[in-house]
Amino acid sequence: MSESKNTTPLKLAMVLDTYDDARNGAVISTQRFTKLLRENGNEVIVVSTGKEESGKVVLKEFYPPIPIVRGVMERMKFIFAWPDKQKLKEVISNVDLVHSHFTFILAFQTIKIAKQLNKPIVSTFHVQAEQIANNVGLTSPWIISFIYKIFIKFFYNKSDLVICPSQFASDEIKRYGCTASTVVISNGVTEEYQEKNLEKHQRFTILTVGRNAAEKRQEILIQAVANSKHKDKIDIQIIGDGPKRQNLENLANQLLPGQVEFNYLPTQQVIDYYNKAHLYVHCAAVEVECMTAIEAMACGLPIIIAESELSATKQFALNQDYLFKTVTELTSKIDYLFENRNILEEAKVAYLQKVEQYKIKNSYLKLVEAYKSVIK
Repeated sequence: MSESKNTTPLKLAMVLDTYDDARNGAVISTQRFTKLLRENGNEVIVVSTGKEESGKVVLKEFYPPIPIVRGVMERMKFIFAWPDKQKLKEVISNVDLVHSHFTFILAFQTIKIAKQLNKPIVSTFHVQAEQIANNVGLTSPWIISFIYKIFIKFFYNKSDLVICPSQFASDEIKRYGCTASTVVISNGVTEEYQEKNLEKHQRFTILTVGRNAAEKRQEILIQAVANSKHKDKIDIQIIGDGPKRQNLENLANQLLPGQVEFNYLPTQQVIDYYNKAHLYVHCAAVEVECMTAIEAMACGLPIIIAESELSATKQFALNQDYLFKTVTELTSKIDYLFENRNILEEAKVAYLQKVEQYKIKNSYLKLVEAYKSVIK
């Protein structure tokens, strides 16, 4: 994974509102790439909220004065950063490139200052407008289109390059009017996510990992298992937290009492969960990629994925047998795999082969090349 010895080290700023207490893929991905960049001799200055540490410039935290927005953000451990112009100017003036990760007031001011200082700007399309709208209870196509117009006008079209975690994400952002150059670079999966010699759970166990948020739709999994003819022999594990947690717990207690485990765990324990489960189900309707699906694949856990027009995750399915559109269809596929465990063993091998292209070492090298092309 290491870069050429003759390569001049990069000096760049990673700018994002939240960095320390990661509960979303954008932050986790940024942490992973920052670690790799530093290990390969590059200098990375993180500009964010949180604790003081070496290589980091800390900004003040704030929440918008809207109760419903604040409540959702707090539950998802996301906090906004107030853009200190003086700190931003000092950092940006001393780097080769600025990488902005979100589309809020910090990114707006960062891009403005970078333009004034003639510094190259890279942005990543981490968050779909639908995710923002759905989490505050807004589903109008007009609202979603308006949010995308803001994204495009003030962030992405002002960037020299937009990184998209999937081809779907690239197509989607262009559909809404992005004219800046884009490049597809997967968030990738780190080496720690791998198949381990652990015994599977005695009862058939289905795992899903992710925020308990509206667009993740974990309720579909609960409903599908509740409709299964084998429901008394199936357990569900939901790893994550978020504003929909209580709703999901209530539904589970009603439909599958004692059969659904809710948890929020550190990485090493989650890896064990991937290895002990029999099947991974991802129900989200909105995704620019889905890191947890790649992690499951890397641990040899077969996955069934919601076939949604607004989700890139369907790209990981082996074939149509591992996609579903309705609760009824998901129930049917769970029942089939419950009754035919040998199919799961075959799928494990296929998914382990498929995940090779999504290893983070490949994504890292693409990212470095993207940075260099922008700097040139």
